[in-house]
Amino acid sequence: MKELGKALYNLQRFQLLQAKINLPTHTLIPDHYAYAWQVNLFPVLDTGVVLHEELEHYFTITRKQIEKIKKYADDEWLKSKMRSFYDFEDYFGCREGNKDGITRDVLIKVLRYMFLKKLFDDIFWKKLLETAKFPTEASVITAKYKDTYLLG
Repeated sequence: MKELGKALYNLQRFQLLQAKINLPTHTLIPDHYAYAWQVNLFPVLDTGVVLHEELEHYFTITRKQIEKIKKYADDEWLKSKMRSFYDFEDYFGCREGNKDGITRDVLIKVLRYMFLKKLFDDIFWKKLLETAKFPTEASVITAKYKDTYLLG
């Protein structure tokens, strides 16, 4: 039965991403939602959408990981303590490995999802990607979403 569930997940993922690149339907799917499916990130911030709810355990990046990263980002932002990407990495122990499986790659994808979802202000994102305080691969966090990425 688990194989059937994974097949349904992959089918749903394919259909959603196909709709995103199809000109007549591409505006129906928000960028942040398509991105979440594209990188196998559970779209926990999309509470009004039910497409993903029954398929939660097939996503590679979990609700727990996203909620931990979001909580830290939100708590620090509300205290006006802006953090760099390396501060986030240090907090979650990304370089040493941690029990929650939050790696650099997971951190980049979750932060990108939050950026595309329009969480936080420009000051937060500028501090996160302050010169010399983030790895090169993290520069994609605030890049404009292009559904052409789905074609390659």
